[in-house]
Amino acid sequence: MAENVTASAIISFAEELEDGSAAFYRQLAERFTAGQAAFLSFAKESEKNQTLVVRTYRETISDALEACFSFQGVDLDAHRSRTTGRLDNLGRSPDYATVLAAAIELEEQAVEFYQDMAERSQSLMATIPMAFRRVAKTRGKRKPKLQSLLQEEE
Repeated sequence: MAENVTASAIISFAEELEDGSAAFYRQLAERFTAGQAAFLSFAKESEKNQTLVVRTYRETISDALEACFSFQGVDLDAHRSRTTGRLDNLGRSPDYATVLAAAIELEEQAVEFYQDMAERSQSLMATIPMAFRRVAKTRGKRKPKLQSLLQEEE
C-alpha cells in the first residue's frame, strides 16, 4: 500500500535491507563453498552500505527537514524481499541454483529500491540521493557475479 513515508522510516528500511542481506549472504557462505568468497564479500559490502546510508542521513537531516519532508507514494512492502536475512525462507534445504536465483532477485529488488529512493529524494540535499545511487551501483555489480556463479553451476 502506497503512503507517505518519513525519511527516518526509509533509512530504517534500508538498515533492515542491508542487515538482512548481510545475514543472507553469510548464511550462503556457510552453506555453499563454491561461492563463499563472493558471498562474504557481499555481506561486507552490505555492512558498508548500511553505514554509508545511516551516516549520510545523520549528517544531513535535521529535525526541521524530517518534519517537513516525506517520501510520497512509497510502498515499502513492494520493496521487501522474500529472501532478506533468511535462507530458510526459500523452502526446506534449497539447492545452490535456487539460492543463486533468489540472490539475483534480491539484488534486483534492492537496486530498484535505492534507485527509487534516490529519485524521490532529489529535492533534498545532494548527499542523500547520492548515497542511495552509490548503494544502487554497488548492489548492481553483484548481479553479474551471481549470474556467473549460476552459469558455472549449470
